[in-house]
Amino acid sequence: MSTSNETEPSINSKTSCPPAASRDNDLLNLFLRANTNNNTPRLDCSVWDFLTLRDLYQLRSVSKFTFSALEMVEYNRCRDGNDYLVPFPAYPGVLSTRSDINVGSGLFTHQLSSLRAMHRAENNNTTFGALRGGILGDAPGLGKTITMLGLIGSTSGLRPVEPKEFYDNESIDEHWKLMRTNPVFRPEILRALKPFRDSHLYGQLALDVSPPYKDDRFPTLASFEQYVNKAMRLVVPQTQLDLFRRSVTAFKAGLDRRNRRFFSNEKGKRMLFERNLIPCSTTLIVVPDALLEHWAEQIRGHFNLGVFVDPNNGGGSNFGVVYIDGVGDLSTARFPLNHQQMSMPSAFDLMSHMIAVVPFSRIKQQYSNARKRRRAEDGIDSESYASSSPLLQLRWFRIVVDEGHELGENEASGDVTSFINEMGAERRWVMSGTPTTGDEDSQDFTAKGLDQLQRLLFFLRHEKYGTLLEPMGQGEYNSKAKGGRGKRNKQQAKSAWEACVKKPFLKKQGDGRKELYQVLDEVMVMHKKEDLSLPKPIFKQPQVSVPVPSDVQATIIDAVLSKDCNPTEALDKIGILHRQPWLSPAFKTGGKALFDTLLSEYMGTNSFQEHVDEAQAKFIVGGVKKERLDLEHRGGAVLDGITAPITAATNPTRFLENWVERRPIKAVVYSNSHNNLLSVAEYLYGAFDNESIAELVEGKIDHMSYELGRFRHNYKEGKNCPICGGWNDYTGKKLTSCNNRLLEVSDGENTYLLEPERIIRAVGQVEFNSSEDMLVQQLGNPVENNRLEGAPLTKYGISLKHWRVGDVLCIDARDPHPLLQKRWSKETWAAYGSEQCVELAESDGQEGRDNYFGPLPSDDEYMASRQVMVRLKKWQPCGRFHSRPRWDARRGKQVGWYKGPTLEDIEMRKQKEDTFILLLDASLSHGLDLSFVTHMFLLEPIDDAALLEQVTSRAHRLGCTGPVTIETINVWQQMDSTTKEFAKQLSSTVQDEAKERTSTSICEHCYRSFPNLEKALLHELTCDRNPDGNAKIDPYHLSSVYRDIRPPAPMIVRVPDSKNNERDTKE
Repeated sequence: MSTSNETEPSINSKTSCPPAASRDNDLLNLFLRANTNNNTPRLDCSVWDFLTLRDLYQLRSVSKFTFSALEMVEYNRCRDGNDYLVPFPAYPGVLSTRSDINVGSGLFTHQLSSLRAMHRAENNNTTFGALRGGILGDAPGLGKTITMLGLIGSTSGLRPVEPKEFYDNESIDEHWKLMRTNPVFRPEILRALKPFRDSHLYGQLALDVSPPYKDDRFPTLASFEQYVNKAMRLVVPQTQLDLFRRSVTAFKAGLDRRNRRFFSNEKGKRMLFERNLIPCSTTLIVVPDALLEHWAEQIRGHFNLGVFVDPNNGGGSNFGVVYIDGVGDLSTARFPLNHQQMSMPSAFDLMSHMIAVVPFSRIKQQYSNARKRRRAEDGIDSESYASSSPLLQLRWFRIVVDEGHELGENEASGDVTSFINEMGAERRWVMSGTPTTGDEDSQDFTAKGLDQLQRLLFFLRHEKYGTLLEPMGQGEYNSKAKGGRGKRNKQQAKSAWEACVKKPFLKKQGDGRKELYQVLDEVMVMHKKEDLSLPKPIFKQPQVSVPVPSDVQATIIDAVLSKDCNPTEALDKIGILHRQPWLSPAFKTGGKALFDTLLSEYMGTNSFQEHVDEAQAKFIVGGVKKERLDLEHRGGAVLDGITAPITAATNPTRFLENWVERRPIKAVVYSNSHNNLLSVAEYLYGAFDNESIAELVEGKIDHMSYELGRFRHNYKEGKNCPICGGWNDYTGKKLTSCNNRLLEVSDGENTYLLEPERIIRAVGQVEFNSSEDMLVQQLGNPVENNRLEGAPLTKYGISLKHWRVGDVLCIDARDPHPLLQKRWSKETWAAYGSEQCVELAESDGQEGRDNYFGPLPSDDEYMASRQVMVRLKKWQPCGRFHSRPRWDARRGKQVGWYKGPTLEDIEMRKQKEDTFILLLDASLSHGLDLSFVTHMFLLEPIDDAALLEQVTSRAHRLGCTGPVTIETINVWQQMDSTTKEFAKQLSSTVQDEAKERTSTSICEHCYRSFPNLEKALLHELTCDRNPDGNAKIDPYHLSSVYRDIRPPAPMIVRVPDSKNNERDTKE
């Protein structure tokens, strides 16, 4: 990959070119075709099939004729079928993988327009420290990830511009001559050697370089630096040498007396800090944890890494282009994505890649580590802070923050936000379909949104409203500083924003709105869904009735009617006794107030919520089963991978009466409540197989990536254990030992291991007491019914949390079993060490970890044909029962015995599965690409229109192959007829049937909810997002400013005329 130091490649420069080398001309002329009308050359896009960016950037010279071909090139793979002129090099690699080419994929016209605007935003002002970037604010679902990959691909190989040399060398040399002869300056010189203090050569080095120098050693500071580098380069790692280089740079600044004033201001400090960083051509992408898998999938599926491969990297095909934190080089990653805990690579490893993707959790960890290290070290804070994280040692070419509205939601002094703001980069982008968050109908939406925007400008380093940060540890700025210069300058930028924008805008003054519009128009690249045609989502409002227990209803009515009601007794019966201090006023008031209060309090209990969760789960199960059955009646699922991605956004008529829905059923269950989602999940697991459900809930990043991959791909990766036959999922960690649980049981005579799948049922109290077989009562103990939390005893084997030593179980002892792997023979086990296993087990009194998965004692007809009662003795993973021989130093003896094949000896394989339900936690929903989803079930109504649009856009987005059905499962408390009549007499508001939401309708433009269809249709006529409406818009509402920002100008389309000539026209 090229490492040019210019902002643009030399072949795209406006300066005059040297005479072209004939071989360079001949190479490019193969891909040039002239415009027959004006003889203007154009570069043929087929060049990317033969040349990489590295090849083009290394051409030493080109002719003037060839030069004009590299200004603009044709892009002939746009989704609308037209050819467009785009800036060189025309977004190589994007949507050009083999699968993309096979289905005819390409960028949409709005993506091309955005890319042109982003190119201009990065190159309008190329001076050091200028604003180069902005906010990519396309609406959710419009392909921001692919757009950003196009921008990254177009600048591959470029490096940041380094600040110009700003030292006064005469002043430095003058002061160095004074220092080299005066021992007073010894501490100051030795401070530059701080990175080497842990080296065994530090003492000798300190003696060698301590002044005064009596001979002609180190006549200049450069000779001093050269000597130290030569002495230490084979002793210490490169990172310490780089820290030494930065120490010398800071040392230079101290010697340059004439520029002290310059170094004391913000621009000088930032210039000095970033000049100390290592410049690289890498784009750093910071993403929420849940989106790590999304970025890996998008890059793998739609970014041809071969275009950017450095042939000298030695790592094999496509190696060295993309680094995914916790995964490593993308070219060696396995999918579904398997994330694991990995240490942060060095700065030099990171800068060897074109793209590095890092999650927020890693940023938080790096911030924590940096603070700990800075506390532990003394001396120059800037060195200790920067040396603690590779992310702070580099000057990135570009930093991209996906779902960047989180930077605006949090104060700049927060841990993640502070760390991201601190990293050095030439270009910066925020990606967010909702740059400001919150309910647009709330009174403080505009005020809070303006504060969020100022924080985004702070990250972007806006010259007026986003001050240049003073680097952490340099001067007076750090996260704890009070009244320091950095903090004061941040406050000055915020004050300027409030004075020029926020206050006048909130006071509805024209100057404030004009200034806000100019700032946003400068930094925002935005398209709205109204600008495109997508199949509209289908909103439904089903309702499930949850009966209130009759005894609860009776208690509430008695409490209202009875004059001498005992509040304590009544609340205890309802299950809300803990709320008595807050409910006492209601008992004094009585009547309607008491009825509504008690009913509302009961509906907030865990007991009622369990009934709600069960009812919602039954609705989901019924709906999914019905849709899957209907799909089978329509002929089964068809994966329309050829036309769907194109026609979904360009031909909406495909989804009218002549379109037959045959997409695979993929359903998402979404909830704002983590606990409610897990509770509904328990019922879903009871109705479907485990493989049918994937969980994207709060947890470790490796688990989230793996689960999303299962849902997306319908397969999992792993190994079958050669011993027990159980499946072991591959989640990033090397599979060496089987983790499937085996149970050690005894039938009174024999002890053996068995799989949980053989458990027919647990023996309950009734069966245990009524059994005529005395052996059953001698074996152990019955299983209490409440231990399984209402599940039948046949579900005992599903979860080990139900298991207890001594439980009596009924098992299936057949071997071979119709669903399980046949067990090895006694002879095979003897060869693998079963005799030694028996000896070890006996030496531990059968209480140790040793046993083997041998043949079941089913030689006689009784054992082979009938159910067997056994006692549970213990359980542990299969690999722990069958461990390799080794010496245990802690126990001082030989342990393990197994000599046969283990999981480590088995080849990895993919296993097909039918995963059609995804459990989605609200906190992880932003930014996901679920365009293949057909149904979304919302467990709670979403009244916030912005949030509903964000959730819907997970599936209603570019690439969707049909409309998505959004069903909000509303809940209504079902009462007996007597209670209904009683509530009606009281005019109860809680039991008012007019509040049922079955008729709720949603505006298809702004996603606001209305009580009925009539009001929704009436609203759409005046909806400010309806292009055909007649809305009256408040110009001083923040959303109105967003709507005034027009999308980037359309591209230039090249249309061949009837004479096979070409002419340029506006789209």
